[in-house]
Amino acid sequence: MLSNERRSISSFARLAVACALAGVFVAPSSADAAANKDDLNFDLPIQEFTLANGLRVYVVEDHSTPAFNLTLHYDVGARDEEKGRTGFAHLFEHMMFEGSANVPPMGNLTYVQRVGGNNNAGTSWDSTVYYDNLPSQYLDMGLWLESDRLRSLEITDENFKNQQKNVKEEKAMRMDNVPYAGAFMNFLSSAWAGSGYDHPPIGSIEDLNAATTADVKAFFDAYYTPNNVVLVLVGDVNFGEVKTKVEQYFGDIKRGPDRKPSPPTNIDKSKPFEQVTPDPLAQQALYAIGWHTVGETHPDRYALDLLGNVLLVGDSARIPKILQDEKKLVAFTGGSHFSLKEAGLVFMQAMPLPTTKFDDIKTVVRDEVTKVQKKGISKKELQKAINAQLMNTVSTLATNQGRANAIAAGVVNHGDPKYVLTELSKYQEVSAKDIKRVANEYLGPNWLTLEITPGAGS
Repeated sequence: MLSNERRSISSFARLAVACALAGVFVAPSSADAAANKDDLNFDLPIQEFTLANGLRVYVVEDHSTPAFNLTLHYDVGARDEEKGRTGFAHLFEHMMFEGSANVPPMGNLTYVQRVGGNNNAGTSWDSTVYYDNLPSQYLDMGLWLESDRLRSLEITDENFKNQQKNVKEEKAMRMDNVPYAGAFMNFLSSAWAGSGYDHPPIGSIEDLNAATTADVKAFFDAYYTPNNVVLVLVGDVNFGEVKTKVEQYFGDIKRGPDRKPSPPTNIDKSKPFEQVTPDPLAQQALYAIGWHTVGETHPDRYALDLLGNVLLVGDSARIPKILQDEKKLVAFTGGSHFSLKEAGLVFMQAMPLPTTKFDDIKTVVRDEVTKVQKKGISKKELQKAINAQLMNTVSTLATNQGRANAIAAGVVNHGDPKYVLTELSKYQEVSAKDIKRVANEYLGPNWLTLEITPGAGS
């Protein structure tokens, strides 16, 4: 990860950051304000074209500010890595800043920053995303920088060793030496055994040490191809000009091999999974409870998102309200439903007060889940949950970068560049009966529980 915006924050916030870095959004913000999708007149006036080499390009012209976002969404993440070679997707997030035929090491950063722009990248289990935010007169520069490293990335022994070292330092700084983070990621990896999600995106030190430059080059050749990336531009750009210039800068890059399928997902959901992990960096215990659910494209995902909102998102949600306000059992708690491409979890965390036992928290959770399973939820709760999703979408569409990322993710995951809007309609179609059904189907006795205890466990 290349962000410099790291500050001193609480242990819970550190954990949330660690999970976000890995592609997991543990506790998104809640919104209580009512809103109606029809009143907001959402639209994404997308224009699109595809180059002969397979590069898919989507453009939204918005001349309200003299700037644009350029996002490249590569369809490769940690779940595509081979056993014994984990961490390659994340390693390439770093390698892509090591220079190319016409750009020096870190040139992609410095050139953009010198003209007042900013850029960065991120890796998850399912994808690797690069973005540039630039003043509108620098369209050529943005396209040239991104095309040059796709065409001619410098994969040398020296560059590989340099970034291999940087990834190890990052792992130490953001995982190994952050309270709760390592234990939490190892728990997710164990819970997702039987799938490509069975390891953190940052990979393992053993695999990084065993990797060779030839391994890295083979990974690049397999996944960093025009036909495995979606390019999106949103902002003060002209579609005709974009089409001409994308052809100019990307048109001569050769099409790569067809993307091989990701590993199958065969997660065992037939029994409970419990883990107790001592953490020498932790000052207080941290508990987590979860249930296996479904992947991003499953039709039950929308009802599960709303169920997670009703139960867990925000201080006024059912479980936080009882644990924090009524029974005063925890210092904080929160959670949500989140989905990767082929796996999902309803998941919550809680930091107990000194006299609170894990069983005390489990009792509250079990009682509230049972109430939903037997009696369902109210119309008011359902509408509040839908409103929260709507407000999250409003926040996403408020920026060039948010719109670009949503378009790219919609194309890669759903084949729909306007999926961010399609999704809103799906939420509107969820009924209270659907919520009750998915609560019974997915929030059963096969709990996933994690107890992180302070100290070394000696």
